Amino acid sequence: MINFKDFIEEEITEQEIDELIESLEWEDIIELYDTEDLILDEDISSTQRIKMGQKMKSRKALLALARSVKLKRAAAMNVLTRRSKTAARKMIMRKMLKGRDKGELSAAEKNSIEARTSRVLSMMKNLPQKLLPKIREIEKKRLQGKDNK
Repeated sequence: MINFKDFIEEEITEQEIDELIESLEWEDIIELYDTEDLILDEDISSTQRIKMGQKMKSRKALLALARSVKLKRAAAMNVLTRRSKTAARKMIMRKMLKGRDKGELSAAEKNSIEARTSRVLSMMKNLPQKLLPKIREIEKKRLQGKDNK
Protein backbone atom coordinates (compact mmCIF):
# COMPACT_ATOMS: atom_id res chain seq x y z
CA MET A 1 0.00 0.00 0.00
CA ILE A 2 1.32 3.43 -0.93
CA ASN A 3 1.23 6.11 1.74
CA PHE A 4 0.43 9.76 1.17
CA LYS A 5 4.03 10.96 1.42
CA ASP A 6 5.18 8.50 -1.24
CA PHE A 7 2.27 9.50 -3.46
CA ILE A 8 3.18 13.20 -3.28
CA GLU A 9 6.77 12.42 -4.25
CA GLU A 10 5.62 10.56 -7.39
CA GLU A 11 5.97 12.42 -10.66
CA ILE A 12 2.93 13.10 -12.78
CA THR A 13 3.66 11.96 -16.31
CA GLU A 14 2.77 13.80 -19.50
CA GLN A 15 0.55 10.88 -20.49
CA GLU A 16 -1.48 11.19 -17.27
CA ILE A 17 -1.86 14.92 -17.89
CA ASP A 18 -3.00 14.33 -21.46
CA GLU A 19 -5.53 11.72 -20.28
CA LEU A 20 -6.90 14.12 -17.67
CA ILE A 21 -7.21 16.89 -20.25
CA GLU A 22 -8.97 14.64 -22.75
CA SER A 23 -11.42 13.41 -20.11
CA LEU A 24 -12.34 16.99 -19.08
CA GLU A 25 -16.01 17.80 -19.70
CA TRP A 26 -18.55 20.50 -18.88
CA GLU A 27 -19.53 18.79 -15.63
CA ASP A 28 -15.92 18.98 -14.44
CA ILE A 29 -15.67 22.74 -14.87
CA ILE A 30 -19.22 23.90 -14.16
CA GLU A 31 -18.21 25.07 -10.69
CA LEU A 32 -15.68 27.40 -12.30
CA TYR A 33 -18.62 29.52 -13.38
CA ASP A 34 -19.91 29.76 -9.81
CA THR A 35 -16.82 31.20 -8.11
CA GLU A 36 -15.17 33.38 -10.73
CA ASP A 37 -14.61 36.30 -8.38
CA LEU A 38 -13.09 34.19 -5.59
CA ILE A 39 -9.42 33.42 -5.22
CA LEU A 40 -9.25 29.70 -4.50
CA ASP A 41 -5.73 29.48 -3.16
CA GLU A 42 -6.05 32.05 -0.38
CA ASP A 43 -4.59 31.10 2.95
CA ILE A 44 -7.36 32.19 5.30
CA SER A 45 -8.25 31.26 8.84
CA SER A 46 -11.34 29.29 9.77
CA THR A 47 -13.13 32.39 11.13
CA GLN A 48 -12.41 34.26 7.91
CA ARG A 49 -13.72 31.26 5.97
CA ILE A 50 -16.97 31.28 8.02
CA LYS A 51 -17.42 35.04 7.53
CA MET A 52 -16.84 34.66 3.78
CA GLY A 53 -19.47 31.90 3.69
CA GLN A 54 -21.98 34.12 5.48
CA LYS A 55 -21.25 36.99 3.11
CA MET A 56 -21.73 34.76 0.09
CA LYS A 57 -25.02 33.41 1.48
CA SER A 58 -26.36 36.93 1.90
CA ARG A 59 -25.41 37.74 -1.73
CA LYS A 60 -26.81 34.44 -3.05
CA ALA A 61 -29.69 35.91 -5.10
CA LEU A 62 -27.57 38.68 -6.59
CA LEU A 63 -24.83 36.24 -7.56
CA ALA A 64 -27.35 33.86 -9.14
CA LEU A 65 -28.76 36.68 -11.27
CA ALA A 66 -25.29 37.82 -12.35
CA ARG A 67 -24.32 34.21 -13.14
CA SER A 68 -27.38 33.67 -15.33
CA VAL A 69 -26.58 36.84 -17.31
CA LYS A 70 -22.92 35.84 -17.73
CA LEU A 71 -23.83 32.31 -18.85
CA LYS A 72 -25.69 33.75 -21.83
CA ARG A 73 -22.51 35.38 -23.17
CA ALA A 74 -19.26 33.97 -24.47
CA ALA A 75 -16.39 34.26 -22.01
CA ALA A 76 -13.48 36.61 -22.70
CA MET A 77 -9.98 35.24 -23.21
CA ASN A 78 -8.77 36.36 -19.77
CA VAL A 79 -11.71 34.54 -18.17
CA LEU A 80 -10.92 31.36 -20.14
CA THR A 81 -7.29 31.63 -19.05
CA ARG A 82 -8.34 32.00 -15.42
CA ARG A 83 -10.67 29.01 -15.77
CA SER A 84 -7.88 26.89 -17.24
CA LYS A 85 -5.60 27.80 -14.31
CA THR A 86 -8.34 26.92 -11.85
CA ALA A 87 -9.12 23.67 -13.68
CA ALA A 88 -5.42 22.75 -13.60
CA ARG A 89 -5.32 23.41 -9.86
CA LYS A 90 -8.43 21.28 -9.33
CA MET A 91 -7.01 18.44 -11.44
CA ILE A 92 -3.82 18.35 -9.40
CA MET A 93 -5.78 18.67 -6.14
CA ARG A 94 -8.10 15.80 -7.16
CA LYS A 95 -5.08 13.63 -7.94
CA MET A 96 -3.54 14.40 -4.55
CA LEU A 97 -6.78 13.73 -2.67
CA LYS A 98 -7.04 10.26 -4.28
CA GLY A 99 -10.81 10.03 -4.10
CA ARG A 100 -11.18 11.66 -0.70
CA ASP A 101 -13.43 14.68 -0.28
CA LYS A 102 -11.69 17.95 0.50
CA GLY A 103 -14.46 18.77 2.98
CA GLU A 104 -13.51 15.78 5.13
CA LEU A 105 -9.95 17.05 5.68
CA SER A 106 -8.81 19.13 8.60
CA ALA A 107 -7.71 22.72 8.00
CA ALA A 108 -4.04 21.73 8.39
CA GLU A 109 -4.39 18.94 5.82
CA LYS A 110 -6.13 21.32 3.40
CA ASN A 111 -3.34 23.87 3.79
CA SER A 112 -0.74 21.16 3.28
CA ILE A 113 -2.40 19.85 0.11
CA GLU A 114 -2.90 23.38 -1.23
CA ALA A 115 0.79 24.12 -0.66
CA ARG A 116 1.78 20.91 -2.45
CA THR A 117 -0.59 21.73 -5.28
CA SER A 118 0.99 25.15 -5.66
CA ARG A 119 4.45 23.59 -5.77
CA VAL A 120 3.40 21.05 -8.41
CA LEU A 121 1.75 23.77 -10.51
CA SER A 122 4.81 25.97 -10.27
CA MET A 123 6.85 23.08 -11.68
CA MET A 124 4.26 22.35 -14.39
CA LYS A 125 3.70 25.85 -15.75
CA ASN A 126 2.48 24.56 -19.11
CA LEU A 127 -0.53 22.67 -17.71
CA PRO A 128 -2.98 25.62 -17.86
CA GLN A 129 -1.89 26.33 -21.45
CA LYS A 130 -2.46 22.67 -22.33
CA LEU A 131 -5.96 22.88 -20.82
CA LEU A 132 -6.93 26.10 -22.61
CA PRO A 133 -7.97 24.51 -25.96
CA LYS A 134 -10.19 22.01 -24.14
CA ILE A 135 -11.76 24.80 -22.05
CA ARG A 136 -12.43 26.78 -25.27
CA GLU A 137 -13.99 23.71 -26.90
CA ILE A 138 -16.26 23.13 -23.90
CA GLU A 139 -17.28 26.81 -23.95
CA LYS A 140 -18.16 26.60 -27.66
CA LYS A 141 -20.24 23.46 -27.11
CA ARG A 142 -22.03 25.12 -24.21
CA LEU A 143 -22.93 28.15 -26.29
CA GLN A 144 -24.04 26.02 -29.27
CA GLY A 145 -26.31 24.04 -26.96
CA LYS A 146 -27.83 27.30 -25.69
CA ASP A 147 -28.94 28.25 -29.21
CA ASN A 148 -30.68 24.90 -29.72
CA LYS A 149 -32.95 25.31 -26.71
